[in-house]
Amino acid sequence: MAIDTSSIDGTSSLPEILFRTAETYAASPAQWSREHGEYLPVTYAQLATRIRHVASGLIRAGFKAGDRIALLMENRPEWAVIDYAILSIGAVTVPLYCSYRPQDMSYVLNDSGAVAIVTSGGKLLRDLLIAVESCSHLKHIYAIENIADSGQVELLVGLEGGDIEEKKLTGRLAKIERDTLATLVYTSGTTAKPKGVMLTHGNIITNLEAVPYVFDLTAGSSGDRMLSFLPLAHALERTGGHFLPYSFGLSVAFAERPDTVAKNMTEAKPTFMIVVPRMLEVIRSRILSQVGKQSAFKQKLFHTYLNLANKQTPGSVAILILRLLDKLVGQKIRARFGGKMRVFISGGAPLSVEIAEFFETFKLPVLEGYGLTESAPLLSANPMHDRRIGSVGLAGKGVELKIAEDGEILARGANIMSGYWKNRKATKEALINGWLHTGDIGDIDSDGYLRITDRKKDLIVNSGGENIAPQRIEGLLIVDEQLDQAIVYGDQKPYLVALIVPNKDACTAWAKEQGLPETDWDHLCDSDILKKNLQTKINKMLKPLNPFEQVRRIRLLHQPFSIESGLLTPTMKIKRRKVYEHYRDRLESLYS
Repeated sequence: MAIDTSSIDGTSSLPEILFRTAETYAASPAQWSREHGEYLPVTYAQLATRIRHVASGLIRAGFKAGDRIALLMENRPEWAVIDYAILSIGAVTVPLYCSYRPQDMSYVLNDSGAVAIVTSGGKLLRDLLIAVESCSHLKHIYAIENIADSGQVELLVGLEGGDIEEKKLTGRLAKIERDTLATLVYTSGTTAKPKGVMLTHGNIITNLEAVPYVFDLTAGSSGDRMLSFLPLAHALERTGGHFLPYSFGLSVAFAERPDTVAKNMTEAKPTFMIVVPRMLEVIRSRILSQVGKQSAFKQKLFHTYLNLANKQTPGSVAILILRLLDKLVGQKIRARFGGKMRVFISGGAPLSVEIAEFFETFKLPVLEGYGLTESAPLLSANPMHDRRIGSVGLAGKGVELKIAEDGEILARGANIMSGYWKNRKATKEALINGWLHTGDIGDIDSDGYLRITDRKKDLIVNSGGENIAPQRIEGLLIVDEQLDQAIVYGDQKPYLVALIVPNKDACTAWAKEQGLPETDWDHLCDSDILKKNLQTKINKMLKPLNPFEQVRRIRLLHQPFSIESGLLTPTMKIKRRKVYEHYRDRLESLYS
């Protein structure tokens, strides 16, 4: 059945919406728990009951409204149980990234003043026990799995025991208003220390109210199912892959780990997913690499399908051929995603037109949107019925967008944060006269569609005074299957240079095709022949741009930028300033 929006009409809190949804879809699956190699359903009635039990346990443990309770856990069914339980008692959830180092955990726990934290176990718990040594205010550590002989840790099952405190829980829920603080979501810290974004229940509910205007969803037992794999500490996954499905009667399956997403898609058969462009880039690269290893005949079928599907007005014969090729090529590609995928929701970073068109060709549309943690996060999205590739869509319901004189995108609406936690200076810089200054540069066309061109602070001003948007250039480069990552450099310089991370599989295959002698990856990366090949590709790709936007020299890196190296955020964004600092000598040497 189509989604029933009455669950959010007139509501004041996120748990109120879930409990309404649970009454309507009590017997329908809310979650799919992976056990013994298969996905088993957890109904809305079961989910709501467990949330009430944990919330009652928190009340008995003495937690008050407004207390900050941290959550450090992989994507799994318990994430929703604990988050909604915290919110149900009027407390504030502080999600932590699983990729955090102990010192990162300590920073967020201390900055937020968290009095308790809930985690799963294993390495996360071991790292947490190191982190909390410098967190004197933390009173409770709850874990799903305990570590032997660690007297600090209480088992989560202890909170779930006992009766549901219906009267007390009802009283707590009744006191939650739309302007009640729901969560502190820490920014990924691309340029400075993470800041705690204060989001209210109303901020997030405003985002949910915009969903029916973006795309149609189907609720109930045979309704839409999503696969959750992006960190739930990230605002996009939290709102789009967590609050959204539980507010509209959809269901959520969880990937075992980020590296098993491909396998889990075929098992869970999702109909939509929240993704970041990096994931789509990797998938496209792998598909093209695998096609390149097939017979000449199969390669011909694949590329014929691409060419015909991309024609604006194919003739009747071409349409018939396309239908046949779709069975031979298209269906096999879609089967990799479980066979039922309707749409990808992309955000978090700019999506290149080429990547979007590639998936559109295979009837796997990508709806690109735009937002910030500070806007809970939705500011704009492409509606399914009128998506414009290359744009990030129309302003969400209740959101007003405008472009400042310097090109910066400004936003206001009921979804905008109340400020940064304990940081008045940063709040005053971001919120001016009611408008959120996004730090992004863009333009709005005559139909109201927004396009992002770059980050305001990332603009390169060369020695000739030209303003250059590096993300635009980088987006063009990484479309090529031989280029995995790229970062452009050249502020106050006469020309642009770039650090390039080549795709190991694609470049190794190219080397074999060229008849190069067998060699290891490090030697190939250092070779002049690979560098010349990639520089030639880059010159061709950037030829349509202005002369000052050309990348004149490149340096190849053997290893990709990673979270572990501190050069990627937990949401897979490159920390541009950190990369510049780390590779300063190599970059400067390109001008010698």
